[in-house]
Order: sequence, then C-alpha cells, then structure tokens
Amino acid sequence: MGFLADWRIQRRRLRRWLLLGLSVVLLVGLPPALAIADSPSPADASPVRPEAVGNKVDGFPVTLDGEPLFYVKQGVDGVTTAEERAGIITQRLGAIAADPDLSPDAIRAQSTGTQTVVLAGDTVLFTVRQNDVAAYGLSHPELAADAVERIQQGVSDYRDRRSLRRIATSVGMTVLSTIAVFLVLRGILFGSSKLLTYIRQRREADSLTLQIQAVRVLGSGATSYLLGGLVRLLRPVLILLALYLYVPFVLSQFPATAAFGDSLLQDIAFRLSLLAQGFVAYLPKLAMIGVIALLTYYVIEFARQVIIELGRHDVYPWFYPEWVQPTNRLAMLLIVAIAMVIVGPYLPGFGSPAFQGISLFLGALLTLGSSSAVANALSGIILIYTRAFQLKDFIRINDVVGEVQDKSLFVTRVLTPKQETVTIPNASVLNSNVINYSAICRESSGHLLLYTTVTMGYDLPWRKVHEVLIEAARATADVVPVPAPFVLQTALNDFNVSYELNAFTASPSKMPDIYSRLHQNIQDYCNAADIEILSPAFSALRDGNHSTIPADYLPADYKAPSFVVQGTNGAGPLGNPTFSETNQESNGA
Repeated sequence: MGFLADWRIQRRRLRRWLLLGLSVVLLVGLPPALAIADSPSPADASPVRPEAVGNKVDGFPVTLDGEPLFYVKQGVDGVTTAEERAGIITQRLGAIAADPDLSPDAIRAQSTGTQTVVLAGDTVLFTVRQNDVAAYGLSHPELAADAVERIQQGVSDYRDRRSLRRIATSVGMTVLSTIAVFLVLRGILFGSSKLLTYIRQRREADSLTLQIQAVRVLGSGATSYLLGGLVRLLRPVLILLALYLYVPFVLSQFPATAAFGDSLLQDIAFRLSLLAQGFVAYLPKLAMIGVIALLTYYVIEFARQVIIELGRHDVYPWFYPEWVQPTNRLAMLLIVAIAMVIVGPYLPGFGSPAFQGISLFLGALLTLGSSSAVANALSGIILIYTRAFQLKDFIRINDVVGEVQDKSLFVTRVLTPKQETVTIPNASVLNSNVINYSAICRESSGHLLLYTTVTMGYDLPWRKVHEVLIEAARATADVVPVPAPFVLQTALNDFNVSYELNAFTASPSKMPDIYSRLHQNIQDYCNAADIEILSPAFSALRDGNHSTIPADYLPADYKAPSFVVQGTNGAGPLGNPTFSETNQESNGA
C-alpha cells in the first residue's frame, strides 16, 4: 500500500510538471511561430527560420507546404505582376499535390520556339517566356526543366509526409519519445529525492563543512541548505528543459503542426548556437580569469607560509603566535580584494549600465549604512594586535566580568560567572578600560593578587589580626602558598582599623569562588580566635550588647554584659550603686 501511495503521489507530481512545462513551451514558442508570417525580409536574423518572402530584386517564392521551390522575378505584361504570378502558381501546385490521382511523373515541360509550358497532366501550371530567360540568364527549356524537377521532388515530399507509413512512423516516434521523456522526468524526480536524502544525511553527520585553507566558510547546516536549494532549483529547470525539447519534437512529426514544431526546434538550435558562440567568444577572458585565480591561490599560499614563519618563537619575538591566524585572514582578504579588482574587467557585463548601477548602489549602501560596522571591524583588528585579551581569559570590561567566549571581527562575547553571555561591540571595548585577570598567569607564569578589606576594633593587637587573616588565606583553596599572603593596614578610621588581606592565585577564572571561600575562612578563623568583626555603628554601643561571635564559639555559661555607668571614683553617680547592680536587684525582687 505504501508503494502504491508513493506511486500515486509521484504520478500526480509528474502530471503537474507536464502541464506546467507544456504551458511554458507554448508561451515561449508561440511568439517565434507567429513571427514567421511577419518576417520583413529573408535576411532577418530572427531566432527561427522565417517563411520565404519575396522582393522585386530576388523574386517572389513559389512554395509548397511552406517550402520554397523556386522564385518568380517577372510578371506577365498587362496581366499579372511577379508577386501575383507566384501566388497563382503556388495555388495550382497545392491543388496538384493534394490530388492523389496525379503522379509526379505527369508533371512535364513542353517547349515551343519562344516559350516552354509546364504541365501537370492536362493542367497548365505556368509558362516560361523570353523575359524570364533575361532575368535568370538561362534558356527557357533549361529553366522549365529545373522547375519541373523541383516541383516533382516537392510533390513527392508533400505526399510522403502525409502517407500512412509516415504517419505510423510519426506515431511510433511520438510514443517512443513520450516513454523516453517520462523516464527522464522520473529519473530527475528520483535522483533529486535521493540527492536531497544524501545531503540531509551528510548534514546530520556534520560532514558538509566548507573550508578554504583554515578558514571555515560555511557550516554543515548552511552548506546543506544551499545544496538543497540548488537541487530544488535545478529540478524544475531540468524538467522544463526536457519538456521544451519534447514538445517541438512531437509537433514536428505531423504535417499539421510541423511548421510550429520546426520553428520551436529552430529556435532551440538558434539559442544554443548563440550560447555556444558567446561561450567561445568569452573563452579568452575566461582563461585570463583562470590564470588570475591560479596566481591568487599561490600568492595566498606564499603569504600563509611567510606568516607562519613569522609566528615562530625563535624567529621574530615581536610577532606573537596568536597573530598568525588573524594575519592570515587579513592577508587572504586583501589578496582576494586585489584579485577581484584585476578580474573585474574580464567579468561578463563589466562596464554595462546595469553593472555600474549596482556598483554605485552597493557603494552608497556601504557608505551610508555601515559606519558602525566598519568602526567595529577596525576596533576588532586593533584589539587583536594590541593583545588586550585572548579567548578563555578572565576579564572585566566596565561592569561586565567574565571569561572571553568569542572574539570576532565585530563583537566580543563574555560569559559571566552567572552563565550570562554578554555581547559587546568592539568599538565599545576599544573605548573602555579592559582589566585582564589572566594575562599575568598566561604570559609570565605569574599569579593574580586578590585582596579584601576587613575592619577591626582598636582594642585588638594588630599582630594577632595579621596572623589570623594570613592563616585564613592559607586555608583557602586555590590560594598559592608562594608568594605568601600578607596584610596591609590601609586606614585608621574613627572606630576601627582597616586591614587589607592580600593573597595570590593561579586560577583567575575561579576568582568569585575564591573570594567567597576566603571570606568564609576569615569569619571562621576570627571567631575561633575570639575576634569580633565590628562596624563603626555597632562599636559605638558596645557595652551591654551580646557578642557577635556565633554561639558555637562562646562558652556555655556566657551572658551578655550589662550597661555600666560609673563616676570618676569608680562608683555610680552620687555614690549610688551602678546601674547594672540596681537593675539586677530590681529584677531579682
């Protein structure tokens, strides 16, 4: 059942293409066929063979079945003109050719002293007179004999084309050509389907990537899309071409449509001839384009080898290895641009108004609408050669912190620790301060210095604070022991001291995690050392408040101290007990 359904679908599709092709052939072929009757002269260079027409110099044709047999240059004085005489003879020949009882051998010439009469049985076709002799330069018997021979051959051909044998042959050729065109169309549909399936399989296998040198031009998806579109475009073109050849061939097999079919075939031949002549005339330019393309290829290869040699560490230390790939691309782009300028005069249509108009339009479009794109591209090139950052570097651009995920000609993409991809135009990057946390580790095997500030009270010995903070830094993962961590006292504030803890790491990309673990360790080690991390507002109300150290680090019998108000002699005001004692007694009561 599946096979039958597929066959029905293919048959309907083939029928649709046949109808479409027939319509196109009729639309394309009808104007040349109609132009036969309107052709102005025999020398007209129309794409089809024009019907023979006459003039006073060359004569007027006598035709049979559309084919000229001979030309009449002289009329009968006082009776008919040359054109009218040719028309009369043509009508008589048509009647004779359509009479099956009259044999072609019955057509003969009878000569007298001054003229020769051409007869078909007892019917007079025409008479060759002395004025005809003067026009052709031959004697009237010779002219008549030549005309009789042409008429006999024309009548034989006319009847042969309409014989049962010829009609049977035409029907057979039509059947064979129909079968052949059906098989061709079926093969086109089957082959295109198989080709599309193969392209889809190659795309799924990711094996359609198009590369020039080391530059990836198209991925598998884009290549498969282009190839699939090309196949879908060529399929109707091939179908219409097959129908365009089939229809005029069938029409030319039958006398009633032979003129129309022959005109289509001649039109095809004429167009193919023009195409071949144009191709042959274009061959020198095409050869020059091939030579320029070959030279361009070798120049690109030579430039690539030179750039690779420049990028070696032991050759030119000022040319960095990361410059090799972008320099290769820029050099290839420049060489190809120069080659296109040289090839331009050899391209078809170069210098034509259409070519110039398109060039002006594209130039104006690039000038007016691509200023930002050009600025971003130039900024991208500058960023490459300034070596501000590389792929996988951990950087900061204004408020954006993250790892460089992509660095193209127009934009830079940064992946933040929150897994957000931020796209920044290269012009903005070039105009901003770029902080590269990975450069010191990558270029000189150094270490990135991380720092954080903690405020402590003045009642704490600073040496103890230094010791605790350093121990917290050493206990943090990804903080290297050498160089050793150290502490700087950056400010003596009104209520506390600012201690800046500095630690080194070789993993800049883990900076957010390192800071988090470092702050955790500072809290744990300060709590274990009975050190409170205070803020100025909190330290102003220190007495009477519960300790900020977590309960796990405090003794089991810990109690929050009371507020103490004392005089200068150590007693309360006016010798009364302290506020805390009074408060305790009242609470106890």
